[in-house]
Amino acid sequence: MPLTKSGKSVLASMKKQYGAKKGKQVFYASIQAGKKGSKSWHGKSKKKKVKSSGIKGRIRKAVKEL
Repeated sequence: MPLTKSGKSVLASMKKQYGAKKGKQVFYASIQAGKKGSKSWHGKSKKKKVKSSGIKGRIRKAVKEL
């Protein structure tokens, strides 16, 4: 998951405080636990969504199910 500017800053401070390996573990554990402010530490990955509208979309969906 890509980190935001504030996420990089928090990760760096945790690495400084806990050491490289443990700091990274604490950082990602905080995100998983939903600690206050942790939602702004990571950005959303960009995935392309395929619009399945119309007949072509229904055909694609039917073929995928097979």
